[in-house]
Amino acid sequence: MGKRYGIVGYPLTWTLSPKMHNRAFSFLGIRAVFEAYPVQDVREAVRLIKDTPLEGASVTIPHKEAIIPYLDEVDEVSREIGAVNTVIRMGKTLHGANTDWEGFLKAIKEVTALKGKEVLILGAGGAARAAAYAVKREGGSFTVASRTFRRAEKVAVDFGGRALPWEERGLWEGDIIVNATPLGSKGERPLSGEVIKPHMVVMDMVYTPRKTPLLEAALERGARVVEGLRMLLFQGVKQFELWLNIEAPEEVMWEVLTETST
Repeated sequence: MGKRYGIVGYPLTWTLSPKMHNRAFSFLGIRAVFEAYPVQDVREAVRLIKDTPLEGASVTIPHKEAIIPYLDEVDEVSREIGAVNTVIRMGKTLHGANTDWEGFLKAIKEVTALKGKEVLILGAGGAARAAAYAVKREGGSFTVASRTFRRAEKVAVDFGGRALPWEERGLWEGDIIVNATPLGSKGERPLSGEVIKPHMVVMDMVYTPRKTPLLEAALERGARVVEGLRMLLFQGVKQFELWLNIEAPEEVMWEVLTETST
């Protein structure tokens, strides 16, 4: 079988990470396998990574923030973001990294720059924190809205943005909307389509379905869109390179993602 890798989270119903990474292993002739491990308890997830053992792991909802205290080392950027989406085995130690912010940044920069832009981030979990970090790093400004206002306030304080009550998100005006909630995967839209204007860029981090209700609304209103599938690709490419220390076959990974998504 070779070396083992995997994704830990729950419920993992829609994950495309195994197909993406397994196609990359196969293309490069690497004896390795990447599997999905749906685990609800973060301590069980860490035990699984250690005992299987996994050489590397993707970390997704709901463990991105909770896993940090259980790792041996966490890099500076991940500590600043407060979330880890990548675990790398280094000998007997588990090292935490964050490639979400890089995946987000590369995906959005295919369509627009962030410098000087006003961004609305919907959600306050690990992915939202990665987006906030990237926006500030690039010289943009952001407003964050979450159903739990206290969590939105924490993101705002940590990264120098503004918190907005969830009920007032429809009043926001700016340049870029980023959905970092899972609502799109449930067929729901995180805000009214009327908020979207033709000059805006709208990104949904959800990638199943590929065109979420939010992106459909954005296209109908003449806005440019950024698919969550692009973020998935770019964060996955960076993960692959951190795990194996070789260049990832980006085009091959994109090909399998577009084959298996709708």
